[in-house]
Amino acid sequence: MRTAASSFFGVFKGFGGQAVILEMRCVYCSERAGLLRRVCTPCAKVVAIVDRAGGEVGLAGLVDIFVAEGLTREQVDVVLDAQIGAEPTIRDRLTSSMTNVLMRNLGMPGRQSPEDVMKVRTAMRGGGGAGTWVGGEEPPDHH
Repeated sequence: MRTAASSFFGVFKGFGGQAVILEMRCVYCSERAGLLRRVCTPCAKVVAIVDRAGGEVGLAGLVDIFVAEGLTREQVDVVLDAQIGAEPTIRDRLTSSMTNVLMRNLGMPGRQSPEDVMKVRTAMRGGGGAGTWVGGEEPPDHH
């Protein structure tokens, strides 16, 4: 029988009346995160680094920080590309931020939102959308 408290802590009586403890899974990589945690330690490191330095250092600077923290490319990619609900990924947020900084440094208004980046990414993945063509074909002539 499950109670509100046992549900909260992930404990319930399994077959034979034995208590079973369920650990929560990480929302990014699906590995075990702990009893009350939604994010495992490596993924939490990636998120903290991006939140702390993502918009202030370039991509090469982020890579250096990830390496200094002992994170592998696979661990970082899983977090950056994790699609949680209908929200843009962390990579979409980073791309938006870096694009806007670049545009402002070139004297243009930077107005690309993470949602805009997500739209472009999903259109590219699906092979559709304006401005795309199939590999091996000649690009359309707009002149």
